Amino acid sequence: MSRHGFTSAFAAELEAYLAFKANMGFYGSSRIWYLRRFDAYCSEHNRTVFDRDTVEEWVSVQLQHSGRYRSWMSYIRDFGRWLSMHGATDAYVLSESWKAPILAPHPYLLAGVRSSCSSPPQHNCRFNRRGDGKRSRSSH
Repeated sequence: MSRHGFTSAFAAELEAYLAFKANMGFYGSSRIWYLRRFDAYCSEHNRTVFDRDTVEEWVSVQLQHSGRYRSWMSYIRDFGRWLSMHGATDAYVLSESWKAPILAPHPYLLAGVRSSCSSPPQHNCRFNRRGDGKRSRSSH
């Protein structure tokens, strides 16, 4: 078992990749957590080649359990790039098409709310519910 608990066929490469990132000042625990999940998946499914099937199947499994945020995909994409630059020229780099679409923001407007606070709002202001069911802002 490796320093970070990797057990798959990629254990040595994962350790070398994390050492490379640490030397660059990147110590992120989420990177290690997701790479451990990838490593466990590879061990459980006897994956020994860092190819498209291995990577995209793992990503598909992760997507079933993750929310709409996909920043974790950058870790496996970066690992693939690192492998290809360090001798594994056939290593798969996760396609950019797996990135989540950019969602347009939907601002929340405080329509119909009356404020008794000065403008700009002070930290000591809060919303109170009035007797008519509407909300208003007032000071403490």
